[in-house]
Amino acid sequence: MSPLAAAVLAVGALAMVDLVLTVGVVRRLREHSDLLRQVSAPAAALPGGMSGIAAVGTPVPSFTGGPSDSPVTDRDLTDGALVAFFSPTCEPCRDRLPGFVARYADRPEEARQVLAVVVDESHSPHGARDPHGPGMPGEDTGSMAAALAAVVPTVQESYDGPVTTAFAAKAFPSCVRVGNGPDGGLVVTEVGRWPQTPVAAR
Repeated sequence: MSPLAAAVLAVGALAMVDLVLTVGVVRRLREHSDLLRQVSAPAAALPGGMSGIAAVGTPVPSFTGGPSDSPVTDRDLTDGALVAFFSPTCEPCRDRLPGFVARYADRPEEARQVLAVVVDESHSPHGARDPHGPGMPGEDTGSMAAALAAVVPTVQESYDGPVTTAFAAKAFPSCVRVGNGPDGGLVVTEVGRWPQTPVAAR
């Protein structure tokens, strides 16, 4: 083999190694971007500084939601209860759903301290539907509500529903914890702290 041919082969080999490394870096950057999107998307905030969920310390007004034959009210929420809002039109909600369900699947005692709210945003002011989402809005809302209802108390309602309105929920997914206020009523005690997801469900 001539020196020139050897040099060409060496350059070609280096180019292949460089290509493989570049593909690996691009793949890792995409994974990191997905992780950052999953972390940042549930942030309880909207553009322009608008709040996406009731702030800590906000009193929770009385509400009655859910079906008339088995309504859920503010009086069903005990000290430390978690209220989690999902919408089928947001991709982060669909990403979070399996882990949330898995979290409470084998924890009935904890599950009783949770209220999940599935919000149909199809008529909200900013409820543009995710074009990549499966099915129709009604079907998505029903299937998401069914998955949650299998493990935790769940309310399915529209964007201006009573529970969504009581917690001023406008960003999804979002969650709050409630506690007893000085006057005995409920107040928001924590915002945006999701329960730990089982590793196997990720």
